[in-house]
Amino acid sequence: MRTVSVIVPCYQNEGSIPALTERLLSLRERLKDRLELRFVFVNDGSTDSTLDVLLRFRQAHPEGCRVVNLTRNFGSYNAFLAGMEYSEADAHVHLHADLQDPPELIEDMTMHWLAGEKLVIAYRIAREDGSIFSTLYHALVQRYAIRGIPSGGFDLMLFDEQLRQEVVRISEKSTNVVYLISWLGFPFKAIPYKRLKRESGESQWKWSKKVRLFFDTFFSFSDIPASAVRWMSAMLMVLAAAAVVMALWYGSPSRAELLLAIVAAMIALLGLIGVILCEYLVRIHETVRRRPNAVVESVHG
Repeated sequence: MRTVSVIVPCYQNEGSIPALTERLLSLRERLKDRLELRFVFVNDGSTDSTLDVLLRFRQAHPEGCRVVNLTRNFGSYNAFLAGMEYSEADAHVHLHADLQDPPELIEDMTMHWLAGEKLVIAYRIAREDGSIFSTLYHALVQRYAIRGIPSGGFDLMLFDEQLRQEVVRISEKSTNVVYLISWLGFPFKAIPYKRLKRESGESQWKWSKKVRLFFDTFFSFSDIPASAVRWMSAMLMVLAAAAVVMALWYGSPSRAELLLAIVAAMIALLGLIGVILCEYLVRIHETVRRRPNAVVESVHG
């Protein structure tokens, strides 16, 4: 019988895990005649009782259940990567633990996979949480970074073992792993759904993490930042030439004000160029150090 492993990164999810596991067990029961559903839960350094709740669930349902405990909080996508390394199945699913993405969609996704699809994406056509940042973020990614992906954004996806092996082999630093899977270029089946409100706990995606994800995605999948440096450098040369001409012709207050404006514009462009170049240097530094994306403290099951 073919197998599907559901990978669930967990961080401060003690409140939602009981309801999540109940629905996953119900899903497993419905699919048992067609495939075997397995679970890989990754505790991403939670400081609440998330790990205890996961271990109690594994103790009650040990078959096909694994709990991976990280040493500290490495971030949702790094926890997802850690789960991928410990996931053993013919296909794999990325699912959040907050129940905003209904686990029941996995049943439909597995049917498309059994029919021959290697990648099935559940994309959001509406969302009850109403995040303006997320809507803008996914629109910019679709327009300027990865073309051809569904609009509205997505996190819930099913992907074949071949795709899992490719992503683990790449082992890229500071990236959006979900979009990296779609970047591989395999044809996909898209399933629309409505993202629900979070019913338990608070979202751990603070503004700092959202901005970090925005930078990670664009610097990983788009050439626009590098192209911007090229054009800004050209603009700096033009402004520098203009400043030299103004300095040679200096002689009136109006020209002095214009010269100051040109110098101020040059300083602003230099600052922006420095920020962009530093982002690339940080990523190069992270790659050269070859540190793991996450460190596993223990594996249960």
